[in-house]
Amino acid sequence: TEYGQRLTNDLVDGLVKVEDLCIISGLADGIDTIAHKASLKNNIPTIGVLGHGLNTIYPPANKKLAVEMQENGALLSEYTTSQKVVPGNFPARNRIVAGLTDITIVVESDIKGGALITAYIANSYNREVAAFPGRAYDSKSSGCNMLIRKNLASLITNADDLLELMGWEKVKKNVV
Repeated sequence: TEYGQRLTNDLVDGLVKVEDLCIISGLADGIDTIAHKASLKNNIPTIGVLGHGLNTIYPPANKKLAVEMQENGALLSEYTTSQKVVPGNFPARNRIVAGLTDITIVVESDIKGGALITAYIANSYNREVAAFPGRAYDSKSSGCNMLIRKNLASLITNADDLLELMGWEKVKKNVV
């Protein structure tokens, strides 16, 4: 939604001065794509964890983005290079996303969204999970609100909340 786009862009913009930061997501349509694009715009490395081989980019609309990510980040897959798209691989790859991150952030998700799978896995790994709250009747926020309500995710509303939660400091990046 427009709300999710704005939250994602504002969050990444607010993290631009954090040293040694990398945005990791699944290169999926929606929030993943927005997060990867915002990372590149802000010169923050970004990694896309794929649910298929490296010879395939799904969704196809992200082919150009995938090329750009290889210049300031990476694409990662546990599958053979020629592995085609198999729907069951996408939830499975979320364990890699959760394992690579210090914190999983859920911006928008329905009660059964893929981001919730990643959040549950991150919790099982004893990793931090945070979520943005949303409107009570908005299905795209129902997953986030549930995570917060059940104390499975910390509530954040902006980058400063994330920095405080993680004990991270904004520092000026060395510019050459």
